[in-house]
Amino acid sequence: MTRLSRARTCAVPADSALRPAVGGAYFAHCAGIALPCAPASALQAYRDLAALVPGWFEGLMGMRNRAMRMLGMKDLGRIGATGAGDVCVGDKIGIFTVFGHTPDEIVLGDEDRHLRVTLSLQLKREDGAARLYCATVVERPNRLGRFYMLPVNPIHRLIVPYLLEHYARRLRDEHAPSTKDTP
Repeated sequence: MTRLSRARTCAVPADSALRPAVGGAYFAHCAGIALPCAPASALQAYRDLAALVPGWFEGLMGMRNRAMRMLGMKDLGRIGATGAGDVCVGDKIGIFTVFGHTPDEIVLGDEDRHLRVTLSLQLKREDGAARLYCATVVERPNRLGRFYMLPVNPIHRLIVPYLLEHYARRLRDEHAPSTKDTP
C-alpha cells in the first residue's frame, strides 16, 4: 500500500484567487497535500471533502448556527449539504456561497455582520501528479468577529489537514488494485 504524504501548512499558491487578500487579512491559513490521483474538479474535491466532515464537527456547526441566530446572524446550515450537479457564482453549496468557479479552483465564502470568510480549493496537476490546496482568508472582523475567531482559529488549523489527509487516503483506497482480483 502506498504511503501518503501528510497535509502541510503552506503559503497560499501565487495563482490562487485568494492570494491578493492574504496581506491584509485578519486570518489566513493554507494547507496542501499530494493526492494519489486527481479528482474530476475542484468542485468535486469540495463535495468529497464535505462528505468526510465528522459528525462531531457538524454538531459544532449546529451549535454555532443556534448561537448566531440568537445574535441575529445567519444560520449557515450543514457543511455536508452540497447537492449535486454544476454550480454557478451565487449558488449556495453546503455552508458557503460560490464566489468563483473554474475546473481547478472553487472559491466559496460567506459574509455576515461580524466578518467575511473566503475559502479556495485549488487543484494543481503536474506530470500525472495532483496537489490540493485549501486556503482560507478572514477579513473585516468586528469585535464579535474577533471573538468568534478565538475557537475557530485552532479548530480550523486542525480540521483542514485532517480532512485533506482523510481525503487522500480515501482516493488511494478507491483507486488501489483490488486484492480479490489476484489469484
